[in-house]
Amino acid sequence: MPKNIDALIWRAFTDAAFQRGLLNGRRCELVDAMDLTAEEKRAVLAVEADSLEAFAGALCQSYPEAGLQGWTLA
Repeated sequence: MPKNIDALIWRAFTDAAFQRGLLNGRRCELVDAMDLTAEEKRAVLAVEADSLEAFAGALCQSYPEAGLQGWTLA
């Protein structure tokens, strides 16, 4: 998984306000403030999820080379 995507997911798991923003319509604003490549931004903005677990799982599916297909929160 790209380092920037990993940082975004980690921040979402540790920062409740950031997490709410990702899931409630502020995602574009939050993504613009992070150091993501154009490809990473597209991947993050394309995710449709109503929970952080679903959001992180969808991003993991976007990066199969990371070996995280089928990732779920235990």
